[in-house]
Amino acid sequence: VQFKKRSKTYTYSYTLQALKEGTFTIPGVSFVVNGTQIKSNSVTIKVTANTQGTSSRASSNHENQSSSSGQSFDKNEVFVKAFASKTNPYQGEQVIITHKLYIGQGVNGGYQVTNINSPTQSGLWSYTLGDPNSNPPQSYETINGKRYTVFEVRRTAVFPQKSGILTVSPLEIGFLARVIYQTQPSGDFFDQFFGRGQRAQDYELNLKSNSIILNVKNLPTKNKPDDFSGIVGNFSLTSSLTRHELKTNDATNLTITLSGNGNLQHIENLALNFPSDFDVTDPKITDNINTKGNFVTGSRIFEYVIIPRNAGDFTINPAQFSYFDLKSNSYKTLTTETFSIKVEKGSGDGNTVNSSTNQKDIKILGNDIRYIKINQHSFSPKRSPFFGSSWFFVLILFPFLFLIIMIVILRKQLEERQNVALTKNKRANKVARKRLKKANKLLHENKKEDFYIEISQVLWGYMSDKFHIPLSQLSMETVETKLHEKQLNEENIKDFMETLNQCEFARFAPGDSTQMMNEMYERTHSFITRIEGRK
Repeated sequence: VQFKKRSKTYTYSYTLQALKEGTFTIPGVSFVVNGTQIKSNSVTIKVTANTQGTSSRASSNHENQSSSSGQSFDKNEVFVKAFASKTNPYQGEQVIITHKLYIGQGVNGGYQVTNINSPTQSGLWSYTLGDPNSNPPQSYETINGKRYTVFEVRRTAVFPQKSGILTVSPLEIGFLARVIYQTQPSGDFFDQFFGRGQRAQDYELNLKSNSIILNVKNLPTKNKPDDFSGIVGNFSLTSSLTRHELKTNDATNLTITLSGNGNLQHIENLALNFPSDFDVTDPKITDNINTKGNFVTGSRIFEYVIIPRNAGDFTINPAQFSYFDLKSNSYKTLTTETFSIKVEKGSGDGNTVNSSTNQKDIKILGNDIRYIKINQHSFSPKRSPFFGSSWFFVLILFPFLFLIIMIVILRKQLEERQNVALTKNKRANKVARKRLKKANKLLHENKKEDFYIEISQVLWGYMSDKFHIPLSQLSMETVETKLHEKQLNEENIKDFMETLNQCEFARFAPGDSTQMMNEMYERTHSFITRIEGRK
């Protein structure tokens, strides 16, 4: 396999105007390329009182522009396309949506991604895939005889939550393209040294991918288990018990781990039947979701704490989990093993009666309850008049007391509702500062992707808490409207939008990002300080 060497040329053009006569020296410019410092030569310019050179320069510029006027840039050379791994999935099946950015050879002076806007997807549970610390995968494709540089800018796993026709909304990208045009050389010293017969022009493009239509199928009804979880994929089930022999009131842990490929976070609690002599806590659920690969994998762990209250030999029946397997196109049921537990009486139990939340019967231990002797004596209660008694006044005052209690409760609930916005407003600065500390740590650790994600969360979270706007209502399309409704001035709104856009751009910007990360941190810190300081 032979590889062609590729090279890039960066041209910096300056237009100079002499303000006075004399001899001037323009020092050389230095660059660092692959760790090696390169420096250009210096240039000496002699300025005289003759103004013919200026006229000649202006004439030459006009000629150069005219000579390049026939050149143009085809904006269709840059576009975004969306691809789906499957367009006819089952409900709950994992579908991979890939967005690719295509850049034609006409963009010969460099480019920047200034913004990436991922819209919310109705009816779809989604995860963003890929390693946040790596650069977007790059490849090359030839379409209709034209060669394109291709970047995989976004890979998303979506799980349809209902059957029918679902639409994956387009991805929007802000793109800045620089095009270098070749001009006719004029023989002028300035053109020869600075311009080199080239002219650069920037184009701002708003790119939008195609939509994807998913025709989601219902799962088969044949052989569908009664306890079907609604999950589609490929899974395995394991279980373990920390102690099989223990004493009453001691604890043992039952751990059940469900692993595989699918929407694990959509799985609810497993159905388990424990002996009535056990106290069992609600399960502690731990998720280990892996989204750095080409699809969503991982595990969900259920951990139960079991405390036996009575001695004896007990059995924990197996737990079951049913799912739809894509490989065999059928339903499958996984089962854990059966566990036997031997419980001995613990010290200090004595003849006490043990009870538990799961215990159905009360067992009497020991003989310390004596028989109640019945004799022939009879007693008749002394009756007192109801009018004027304590119960009489309680019943008279009860409606008034009930009304007062209801007023107090309603007023307290109203105050708590009103204080939600106030509480969030007060804690907005504190929460934002705490997150900024985390971002500062990521900055010093040079974790680029994590840093920009944290900065984005700082900004979104701060605006949501400060102005009591739910995060679900904040997006790049609606943020300006929401913030105008909250009477935030135009300058701060513009600063907020530009900072978010710069966050998205910086994640994909090539080269050394240390300076850009420092600038982003200072800009975010300054923005929050300015908002907190306004009256």
